[in-house]
Amino acid sequence: MNVSQKIKDLRNQQGWSQEKLAEKLGVSRQAVTKWETGAGTPDIENLAALARVFGVTTDELLFGVEAQVAPETACESITAFDLEREKNYEFEVGCARIVSLRTTTAEKLQVRLVSKTIDDVDRAVKVYLDTSGRNLSIRAQNQGVIADALLRRELDVIIDVPTAFSESAELTLNAQVLSIKDVRMDVEVGGQVTYVLLSDVEGHVELDLTGNVEAWADDVRGKLDLNQIGAVSILHVTEGTAFSAHAKGLLGRRTLLFSRDGGPCDVPATEDAPLSIELAGARAELTVDVTTTGIPTSEQLCEH
Repeated sequence: MNVSQKIKDLRNQQGWSQEKLAEKLGVSRQAVTKWETGAGTPDIENLAALARVFGVTTDELLFGVEAQVAPETACESITAFDLEREKNYEFEVGCARIVSLRTTTAEKLQVRLVSKTIDDVDRAVKVYLDTSGRNLSIRAQNQGVIADALLRRELDVIIDVPTAFSESAELTLNAQVLSIKDVRMDVEVGGQVTYVLLSDVEGHVELDLTGNVEAWADDVRGKLDLNQIGAVSILHVTEGTAFSAHAKGLLGRRTLLFSRDGGPCDVPATEDAPLSIELAGARAELTVDVTTTGIPTSEQLCEH
């Protein structure tokens, strides 16, 4: 039995429509249709999400002889918001393990809180929305039921923004991993994040983060700024990506280094590249590493 048939069988066993499964995953119904007909294949993150909502392992989805439905192990809370025009989004996430920002073909903005260990996650963390003109503020706040340290280990926040209503986004968060994927808008990030994953992103991404950061950029087009003080960070750029990089500012030392799979290499001399990397701040060091090994998943980084 192939993956497409397994997905269809598991969905039918749960009694869900394609629309219901799409809503749980934060994807379009058309994406589910493609997966079930074999016209498309879910990527790694969507495979993990499918396994989670069905209560099976990814191995069972990919290689199992028979698809057996196990009880759902994840507790989740979904907050949806109807949109009628483009918005400037402000997201604030107190503490989380993984924060994912994506754009979708759906017409609603959706914030999903997911945890495998926190019961009643909607009671532990509340999502507040405040809209004013072109601005929409979304805040995920700990209600004091559990410690922030536990949220940083066990809570995932998935933010799906409709492509038709995407103008810009500002995120303030404390998380292990930030994943920005399939996004076509300017994004500014502040707070504390250990790992940043950028995949299929077009726009101006500004990372104003405290502490050392390790980031990956795959199929990123536009401008990527890293503004830090007293930090040593590394940015892995997938092989074949044309980029330019420079440091700017008048005060404080900024060191820009280059490597290939961790070893030193020559400074790239690409002009008018689709990706422009800029280091700013003071007493900051950034190594731009050309990697031939691809980018890890959010789950792999959390297990690191």
